[in-house]
Amino acid sequence: MSDFSKISYCDLKLEARAGRLPSTVGFEAETARLSRILSRQLQHNALISAPSGCGKTALIYAWAKTAVANPSFKGKKIALLNAGTLQKIGQLPQNALTAYQEAFAGISNCVLIIDSFGEMVYQSPAGLQNWNTIIKPLFFKNDISIVLSMQPEELEWITANKSHFLSHFESLRLEPQSRELQLEILKQSAGSIKLEVGLFEYILKLCERFPILGQLPKSAIQLLDEASSAIPRRRSSGASPEDRLLGKGLIEKIVSEKTGVPIARLSGDDRAMLKNLPFALNAKIIGQGPALSKMVSVIQRARLGLRSQNRPLGSFLLLGPSGVGKTETAKILAQNLYGSEKHFLRIDMSEFGESHASARLLGSPAGYVGYEQGGQLTNHFQNYPYSLLLLDEIEKAHPKVFDIFLQILDDGRITSARGQTADLTQSIIMATSNLAVQEILDGYQNGQDVHGEDFIKAVIVPKLLQHFRMEFLNRFDGIVIYKPLSAEDLTDIALLEISKIEARMRQHNIKFSVSRETLREKLVGLADPRFGARPVKRFIEETCENLITNKLLG
Repeated sequence: MSDFSKISYCDLKLEARAGRLPSTVGFEAETARLSRILSRQLQHNALISAPSGCGKTALIYAWAKTAVANPSFKGKKIALLNAGTLQKIGQLPQNALTAYQEAFAGISNCVLIIDSFGEMVYQSPAGLQNWNTIIKPLFFKNDISIVLSMQPEELEWITANKSHFLSHFESLRLEPQSRELQLEILKQSAGSIKLEVGLFEYILKLCERFPILGQLPKSAIQLLDEASSAIPRRRSSGASPEDRLLGKGLIEKIVSEKTGVPIARLSGDDRAMLKNLPFALNAKIIGQGPALSKMVSVIQRARLGLRSQNRPLGSFLLLGPSGVGKTETAKILAQNLYGSEKHFLRIDMSEFGESHASARLLGSPAGYVGYEQGGQLTNHFQNYPYSLLLLDEIEKAHPKVFDIFLQILDDGRITSARGQTADLTQSIIMATSNLAVQEILDGYQNGQDVHGEDFIKAVIVPKLLQHFRMEFLNRFDGIVIYKPLSAEDLTDIALLEISKIEARMRQHNIKFSVSRETLREKLVGLADPRFGARPVKRFIEETCENLITNKLLG
């Protein structure tokens, strides 16, 4: 008989006969193929690979139920190893493996299933070596079949580190289930809970929209389960589970908590915000109406679902002198669209001038220092997929880094070094550059329409092509020109800065009285198209704060 005295496991055949295995939907073709592989005389070991949440464990349960009545497996034990056993063996030193080697060597007439095998040995050559030492003798026993499951990135890593080990396995890759099957799985998971009409479809839609929730169908099942447990229970003695109705509002509340996306954005109730967006921007970004209008138009179309949903909501390359509002536009857009500073990521691209620096964005490959930390870009968007990304001074980055953003601008997704996908299809990408500033200044002073497509194509693009490939430039929804600020613009900005200081000093009841003409005269010497509004802001801040200090201390 099989020697399992030192091995913690679950007898799936016993569990199946007792009706204790979870119910499953689908997998008819996969279970049939798995049975064929495990019944062969040669190479009768199987390797199941699929992203987490796609149904690897569900397939194992579904197959175990069919194996009970399959003559090929009559009298065979079906042993699913305990996760604790996996972890322990993977961490043991080589000289402590003897007891486990003897225990596994004594196993006979068995299908040995090691679920989540890749997770246990991933990033650990020592753990993989331990399991190779234990399992290798079993490959030559005709009455033993082994089933491993792992994720694609784990399979890739094991292949790179121990390809001979995998040569004993027949690969069985699970493909994502169809929408119809996912819907059927979700309905079965609901049990007796009543749902609003169309809620199953809505749950699937949200899980597709936010990959941070996990892989379908597992993410949808978990979302439904959490929402079901949160349904308020009626206090009347006659209430039954069927009386509890799960609605869209509770689902949106949970998704909002998990993703950080405001509930109003989830429900699509943001038309008023989109309509008022031009006014909100122009009230705080002075003198850049044409530039703001160009970006708002793209964003409005995207949020209303009129543009491709497989790209970011909007992507813009912002050009113009320093201090004219490019970075401020990004901050205000993030506040209006996403409602929180944590949904705003600024990356200083001057820090990515070396080719190897790209690893800081996506994370270091397995086996390298910093692998566990992940990447600056992928970490953020896995946690906050609903964000505005600002790439400051993008021309200073290494060309290899441009390739990363080429993919993001093209399909709205990027994969980290750990194989995890970051979704940017609900995000806005803005890049700033100091290229072509002199051309913009000259064109503005010569009375040219610096915002026009003719000027951009004839004057700006040739300058940009000295640093960027055309395919990279073409991925942006628009090249947006910020013009130099006029004397009137600077005066408006100064008045806006004064109002900000008054708001901060509201507790002291402090207000400033200054005429527009007087203020304009004071600012004449500060006007410089190369520096924009920054000298004006410093002047207002110093002047007003000195007056306040003298008043409070006087």
